[in-house]
Amino acid sequence: MNEAIRKYIKGDRIIWYVIIALAVFSSLVVYSATGNLAYKHHDGNAIFYLFRHAKFLMAGIAIIIAVHHMHYKWFARFATAFLYFSIALLVITLFTGDSLNQASRWLTVPVVGISFQPSELAKLALMMYIAKVLAQHQSDDYSADEAFKPIMIHVAIVCGLIFKDDFSTAGLIGATALIVMFIGRVSLKYILGTVGAILLFVTIVIFSAEYLPFLHRAGTWKARIERHFQVDESDSGTSTADYQAERSKMAIATGGFMGKGPGNSQQRYFLPHPYSDFVYAIITEEFGVFGAIMVMLAYLILLFRSGVIVRASTRTFPAFLVVGLATLLSVQAFINMGVAVGVFPVTGQPLPLVSMGGTSTLFTCLALGAILSVSRNNIQEKAALDAEESEKTVEA
Repeated sequence: MNEAIRKYIKGDRIIWYVIIALAVFSSLVVYSATGNLAYKHHDGNAIFYLFRHAKFLMAGIAIIIAVHHMHYKWFARFATAFLYFSIALLVITLFTGDSLNQASRWLTVPVVGISFQPSELAKLALMMYIAKVLAQHQSDDYSADEAFKPIMIHVAIVCGLIFKDDFSTAGLIGATALIVMFIGRVSLKYILGTVGAILLFVTIVIFSAEYLPFLHRAGTWKARIERHFQVDESDSGTSTADYQAERSKMAIATGGFMGKGPGNSQQRYFLPHPYSDFVYAIITEEFGVFGAIMVMLAYLILLFRSGVIVRASTRTFPAFLVVGLATLLSVQAFINMGVAVGVFPVTGQPLPLVSMGGTSTLFTCLALGAILSVSRNNIQEKAALDAEESEKTVEA
């Protein structure tokens, strides 16, 4: 058994432990959080959603195993083609995508009838492209600042296509791209200038929502931001956030240190999307502050171990690839947790590998597989180098 595991499961062991822990934990949480949904659509049979979620998790683990056995050079080789393919899918989704909550975010594959979110694919493709371009501009012959223009052109295209229907995902992608460029030695003046331009653009859009009929969700964005920062003077400064945020706070406030126990959440019956967007609130209610901290710690460990992989990398592309993907997953996780505790306005970002959602789970696993691919290759390269040095020592 151990030999089989060593043969097929390679790369950073701690990251593997985090993946398995989050996957098992998510099954418990999703089973509990989908109780109300099960009563509405499946006569109270929550096992239906548990099995459905488990199937996506098992498929995701299979993706991780397959992808982490690939050499990371293939990600660099096909990064540009991968990006343009995802951009084409985003364009198709913009005009013919399936709408959910007044947003066209889903694309259905003809014949097989499987639906997915092209924005999830675009996130990964863009990070691979950014890693490739930054890696090409790290030598003495090039300035890292020369990478800024081609990267920002493609970031603007991807975010522009997503922005209309999914503001939070566009913001997540843009923020991650800027962080990776900063790490890639792009001048701070370019990054700060871009941040200023983005803030100005978003401010104009938000406060001109009523005059922009083609941005039909701009009014929703404005309302969420206003409710998040609005203060009820009659209640000593208590936030008058919307129904979702209030229910989330109630779940967290009643959880205590150790929580009410698995399956004992009360707010799952009232909180919209307790199995995806607000799954962290259910985690805190059922497993308490202790459970919430453990989940947060898991993502911090993932980020830290990714940093270890970066330091062990001898080439720039795999290092930037891990930086981009790890930052993307970590920032998304902390946005989800921040929304649940009231730090950020309500968004639609799932908690990676924990929230119920097929597209999110599979593409999260694809990103983790790529990170482990770099780790596996680093270990093999080090082993080969150590063997070579040993042979030289023996010959001497």
